[in-house]
Amino acid sequence: MNKQVGPAFIRLLPVLVLGFCGRPAARAQTSAGGGQTEAMLKRVLPSVVRIEVVRLQPEQGHLVKLRVSGSGAIISAEGYVITNCHVAEHGDYFRCYLSSGEALEARRVGEDALTDLAILKLDLTRRPPQAAPLPPAVFGDSDLVTAGDTVFALGSPANLSQSVTRGIVSNPSLVLPGEAKLVLQGEDVGTVVRWILHDASIFGGNSGGPLVNGRGEIVGINELGIVNLGGAIPGNLARAVAAQLIAQGHVVRGWSGITVQPRLKADGSKPGVIVADVMPGSPAEQSGLVPGDALMTADGHAIDQAEEKGVAQFNRMELGRLPGDDFVLAYDRAGVRATAHLKLTVRHPAESDDVELRAWGAVVRDLTPVLARLDRLPDTRGVMLASIRPAGALGEAEPRLVDGDILVSVNGKAVDTVAQLQALTEALTRGSRGRRTVLAGVRRAGALVDSVVPLHAETERAITPQARKAWLGVASQPLTVRLGARLAIKAEGGVRLTQIYPGSPAAAAGLQVGDVVLAIDGDPVTARRAEDADAFATQIRQYGPGNAATFTVWREGQTLQVPATLETQPVPPSEMPWWHDEQLEFAVRDLAFDDRVDLQLDPSAQGVLVESADLAGWASLAGLRAQDLILKAGGEPVTAVESLRRARQEALRAGLDWWVLLIQRRGQTLFVEINLKPLKS
Repeated sequence: MNKQVGPAFIRLLPVLVLGFCGRPAARAQTSAGGGQTEAMLKRVLPSVVRIEVVRLQPEQGHLVKLRVSGSGAIISAEGYVITNCHVAEHGDYFRCYLSSGEALEARRVGEDALTDLAILKLDLTRRPPQAAPLPPAVFGDSDLVTAGDTVFALGSPANLSQSVTRGIVSNPSLVLPGEAKLVLQGEDVGTVVRWILHDASIFGGNSGGPLVNGRGEIVGINELGIVNLGGAIPGNLARAVAAQLIAQGHVVRGWSGITVQPRLKADGSKPGVIVADVMPGSPAEQSGLVPGDALMTADGHAIDQAEEKGVAQFNRMELGRLPGDDFVLAYDRAGVRATAHLKLTVRHPAESDDVELRAWGAVVRDLTPVLARLDRLPDTRGVMLASIRPAGALGEAEPRLVDGDILVSVNGKAVDTVAQLQALTEALTRGSRGRRTVLAGVRRAGALVDSVVPLHAETERAITPQARKAWLGVASQPLTVRLGARLAIKAEGGVRLTQIYPGSPAAAAGLQVGDVVLAIDGDPVTARRAEDADAFATQIRQYGPGNAATFTVWREGQTLQVPATLETQPVPPSEMPWWHDEQLEFAVRDLAFDDRVDLQLDPSAQGVLVESADLAGWASLAGLRAQDLILKAGGEPVTAVESLRRARQEALRAGLDWWVLLIQRRGQTLFVEINLKPLKS
């Protein structure tokens, strides 16, 4: 994407709000003047919504979760909202904020990358019965928009409340030059869209918001920033696409298999466009068209616009047809005029959806005819490895596999689609533990490569209990030469006790913080350097649990003999019951004695400790952090990992949308709400 052209949505981080508008703010927001304008805005502003999206984005073999924000407009009393595809794409959760202050969840009805438009549907079942009807905006005729018209850009910049800026139309039919293409999901948006260029200031977060005329009618959907100007998708196009998305969830278009470009300069100033590429097996190839043919008319309509506008004109004429339609092209080849009769077929998307396969450590997608052609593949059979985790199965394969490789077989079985790979993976890993080695056949740069892949079966953590040693229950620091001199202790070594653990043998024996242990049963404690921090514990571990030992202690200028009976060391954190919630992407374990000490918890404290929350995962997105102590789930106390696991299953059985956890973080408690959508999908 050209750096001067960019979509006007924003990505939200926990603290920072970052704008990706692609241009600086041209002017400050202005309030509309005049009673007529004020009345118009009162009618249309209530239809503007702020949209928050949780997006799934491939990164290092994961579908990471990001919060992004944009704008939209309510276009029907049933709750349909129009916005940009680049706001809604890959969205897994939507929440819309209305001007009334209501916050409603929504679902994506459909999206169309080619026009950068999408439709959401508000969940009206959550509205109270007495709620006022939704105020839909109305479309005007964008074909009537001319240069110099006053327009108003409405939206929610920087994830703030609804706002308005005013400007004039600079160009009602902008075609981007070839070097400034706006590509979305592999589609060139400029193939169909001719933007309404205006100077009403738009900012990050304005994407998807309406551009309205002086009567408050939608004449465009704001999409991008171009230097100090804004570009909006024409309202007539948006209305037509919205109707198809609402009716069937996608847009159906005819396809000829032709890619065209402007006439070559070597041809002089001539009308029409030339055929640059013909897809093998397409209607265009079957009709006899070849690269270099100059297309003059389509269905009797002259292609008479110059440069990129001629290309856009042809694309709109073709894409306005339906599969099965006849499409008649008049063309010139070496000075001879001829006619080609095509029967259009279905135009498929350029890219397919991303799917994460944890066992493979990768995000994969099905091949499309467009991808197969661009990558010189013989057909669309196989699965593209779109993003590989370096530490995952594919990242550890021999030879290593890389992003863009095409997986075509596993253990000799052909893999044509993602669905086949999912089924095969489940069969291979069902009931297995650890890793299972498989042979993957991969297509790369025309070659077929075999790679040995250590497929990761999802398992519980393997816990191997270690032999328990003797334990005193203290923390200490070495008695260095300088520390001994400062304390006026003449000794060749020792340790100063810095902490006495509650309920420990040391506490029962009466040892105190500040005591300096010089010897155990007469054997000197040899710690005398900072590097000797483990020497005392090592000396204790020479005893067996239950053994008695006498400690020579220096305390307040006196030397004491303190007897103590050593106990078995507590179960270490690494051996506590553990659970990784793969769907919500966090790991917890039961509290260990060491945790209670480190977190300064009361010995009777209950809960489970969050060991990790996957970066950009569902739990992390909700605000859960490593070292959080989960006290309650759904209002019920959490005493162990198993009780938390049961609470999650209860929340799912109850059909809850949100799982509410009460956690303790450092010295305070707070609530965390985790979206349960991943468990339902």
